[in-house]
Amino acid sequence: MKDIIHRTRPLKWALLAAAVAYALTATDNAAAEEPGAGVSVQPAVATWTSAVPVSWVFVELLEELGYEVRAPIALSNPVAYLAISEGDAHYWPNGWFPLHDPQLPDGFHDAATLFEAHCTACGIQGYLVDSAAVEAHGITGIDDFTRDEVKAAFDATGDGKADLFGCPPGWGCHEGINAMLDRFELHEHINHVDAGYAANFAEVLSRIQSGEPALYYTWGPSAWLLALTPGEEVMWINAPGIVADEAERAEGVSGAVSDPIEMGFVAADIRVAANNAFLEANPAAAELFRRVRLPLAWISEVDNAMGEQELTDDQVRPLAAEWIEANRELVDTWLEAARAAAE
Repeated sequence: MKDIIHRTRPLKWALLAAAVAYALTATDNAAAEEPGAGVSVQPAVATWTSAVPVSWVFVELLEELGYEVRAPIALSNPVAYLAISEGDAHYWPNGWFPLHDPQLPDGFHDAATLFEAHCTACGIQGYLVDSAAVEAHGITGIDDFTRDEVKAAFDATGDGKADLFGCPPGWGCHEGINAMLDRFELHEHINHVDAGYAANFAEVLSRIQSGEPALYYTWGPSAWLLALTPGEEVMWINAPGIVADEAERAEGVSGAVSDPIEMGFVAADIRVAANNAFLEANPAAAELFRRVRLPLAWISEVDNAMGEQELTDDQVRPLAAEWIEANRELVDTWLEAARAAAE
């Protein structure tokens, strides 16, 4: 009997050791698969609709890495960059650069990082005029609005100036439009209507549909370009940029009055901005931010669906998950690189 006991004790210890080793291996494997386990992340998201599908892609991917991602908080650009630099938000994937450069707070680059574009030159923006007015007045550029007959036709408020339906304060385009008016001494000819963008666009749409002329600013990716289509109801017009940059001259732009056309804005790269302390503590997230690349066509399609179907932000999330699954092979290379960075 003693021999049996002596023989079984080593077996029990061996089985216990094997069980412990298996548990440790399983734990290590789980940690390798989910390097963000136990870490809570606070994203910020921009206030325009095309920012929403981009935001959900990053949320989905961070959750695949094990992070607990809180609901994104919607912030205006300057507030978002301040929140990131102070650590109140960990990242936002909606930076438009160089458009947003003037909105960065002092010391931002010491406290935060701007990653390479996940959508390069995706932010097209500029000024449009209804096609009927382009033809009737021979409008090719913003300088035509110094002509009295053009100012009169576009003067919706009766102040003797042409009305340019632009952007609300706090938006990068608000500063860009005002800088253009300042630099080229256009304030005596053009009035920047800087109400909320949705209200401004609704006014533009109403005017054009009723046969009245309208000058306005817009951008893509956005549903705005589908509500009034360049080359059909409206045309892009030339405008001088506030900085001399060849990137402001675009070729092959659909619905432009000329080719090439001076858009007045450099095509923006869409980039992730993230807090440095968060990045140092979370190399997996940092590597993910370096790797992700998103197609302009998909962002525009979802943005259009949001408008047509009146989707809530939460209803957009499944569309982001569908895109991830449809591109699983590519996405997995990003996730593998992120997991490797955490080892």
